Amino acid sequence: MDSLSDLTAVLFPAVYVLFFLGTLGILAFARRRYAREVWLAGFFTTLLVVTLVGMPLLPVVDMHKFAQPSEEEETYYEIRMVDASGEELWFDDRSTPPTTGTRTSTVAGQMADEYTDEQRLEMGEFYLENAKEHRHAVESGDRSVTDRLQPPRYVDDRAWTAAELEGHEAFEAIRIYERTVIYSDDNTAVESNEERPRVTIDPTDGTVTEHEESR
Repeated sequence: MDSLSDLTAVLFPAVYVLFFLGTLGILAFARRRYAREVWLAGFFTTLLVVTLVGMPLLPVVDMHKFAQPSEEEETYYEIRMVDASGEELWFDDRSTPPTTGTRTSTVAGQMADEYTDEQRLEMGEFYLENAKEHRHAVESGDRSVTDRLQPPRYVDDRAWTAAELEGHEAFEAIRIYERTVIYSDDNTAVESNEERPRVTIDPTDGTVTEHEESR
């Protein structure tokens, strides 16, 4: 296993560099006979190899047949807003650019496991205040020019809507959940998907409540 790891550590950057060096070489001889055919043959050969072995190789990492294999068990962290009535709403990470997507999960994990209560309150206030501002923008329809020019995000991405926010009272706290996903041995199915609350952070009254008993 160690030898395979050492091999891929050399193979991956080598394929990446050679691909672009080969492309530059083909461009230099673009007028020569068969130059384009050689480049296309090399590209599709690389793509075919990646497809057959199921191992992503840059620069065709997004064009192969298989997704990046997951570990058998993965843990994610999610932030949810808690309103005045205690109801929860999933966090729209458009509230806090550039801490979006996986970065939100990383920060949430650090808040759950590593931060002191003082740091949790400071970061909790950051998320809470930005969420309030973003909520106001969504409810008023006042989107900035830069926001309107943003390219479409992932297909599974969700955004707050005014109708959805209408059913919630004012945000007062954030709650961090730990989600554990267990996949089948061949990564083709989810065997279990469980969540548990880890910590509730209320910057309004300065309290931090851990939920370790929710295991």
